Amino acid sequence: MKNLLKIKFAWFPVWSVAVLMLSMILIYLPVFSGADQRMHDFPLILVSEDSGFADSPEGKAIISNLVKQQNGHSFEWQIESSKETAIQAIKENKANGALVIPANFSEQTSALQQSFLSGEANITAVPVEILLNDGASQMASSISTSVLQTLASSISDMVSSGIKADMTKQQALLSPMAASQLDHPIEYRVTSVLGLPSDTNKGMTPFMIVLIASITGLMGTQMIHGYIGGISDNLKSHGVPLTYSKVFATEILLSAILMIAVAAVIPLAVFGLYGSFHSSGIIQVFLFTLLCTMTMFAMFKMIGMLFGKWAMLAAFPVNILGIFASGGAIPVTNLPDFHRIVGNMMPIRYMLDGMRSLLYYGGNMEAGLGKALLIVPTFFLLFSAIIVIVFLWKRNQANKNHHNQQQDSSRSAQTAVSA
Repeated sequence: MKNLLKIKFAWFPVWSVAVLMLSMILIYLPVFSGADQRMHDFPLILVSEDSGFADSPEGKAIISNLVKQQNGHSFEWQIESSKETAIQAIKENKANGALVIPANFSEQTSALQQSFLSGEANITAVPVEILLNDGASQMASSISTSVLQTLASSISDMVSSGIKADMTKQQALLSPMAASQLDHPIEYRVTSVLGLPSDTNKGMTPFMIVLIASITGLMGTQMIHGYIGGISDNLKSHGVPLTYSKVFATEILLSAILMIAVAAVIPLAVFGLYGSFHSSGIIQVFLFTLLCTMTMFAMFKMIGMLFGKWAMLAAFPVNILGIFASGGAIPVTNLPDFHRIVGNMMPIRYMLDGMRSLLYYGGNMEAGLGKALLIVPTFFLLFSAIIVIVFLWKRNQANKNHHNQQQDSSRSAQTAVSA
């Protein structure tokens, strides 16, 4: 045992796994940084179809405070004048939700005020509508609901305060039923714009598909390279050497078969076995999944060829970082700056946007699929080009080594004959 421990390479599994786990902690924990975590540019819409509301003191106060009252969070508010514009933005996955002030809002609140002043007993609250992007992640939907409900409650409180002030001036009396309604003069109803069914797995299906594609690329490249390399060495020891080109070609062929198989099995399992919802055809989902698996394979194959025996130390952190920076488990707007910046430079984020568009937005190009179909193939071609360049260089090195070995063998043979 002492002799084994003196060999430096015997310690490789110990320190390499320790380094990998440390990198995972450094990547993982900042994503879930707790109470101090802040959102960045969380996209929401305020629709004011009533110009009277926008010009009223209440409306101006609400709009001016959209940016100020954030508690350290950063929201990207859009002010629109029509509900249809907000719905279109949500269908294109450009907003997580909207609060709609109806066209007759000012008239209704004025009539409500007169009802309270006149002492009516049966008073109906003025309705507003909250639109939700139900194709976003569960966390994004939860945040949108909370923020928009708070905004609706703020409007309700301002209207209530105004009516109470007028009633105090006129010393108007209220019935117990009307008094209860006065505290909540505005009511809201929530509408899910996409109308997705309940079998969306809380919006995590796109993330899980892309996650499997990423893991397949990582594990596939490492295992195929390891097994084929072992078989090649075994054949070489039995006098049947294989050229570097043949070994490489075999790895590429087996990897392609694996990627196609996984891309086919994923939709069959997700939609056939579990019946998960998808707004696009299975063939479209399969083809995009295949693009994702091939791109992740190319990325990890490139890393493997560049780093050699150190490939796993490089590939594992890259994979973990890509997964947590994708915006699948945690919305991109909730990620730390480092993860958001790095995520923009990795293909998995665009894969997730494209897959979410296919599953929940009917394959809408504006909902992320268009950008994904532009950027993901670009990554694939870039990774493939680097693979080809490294392959040609390594093949030349292998040919040179083989040629040198032949020359050495020839010299040894001539020396033996001369002797």
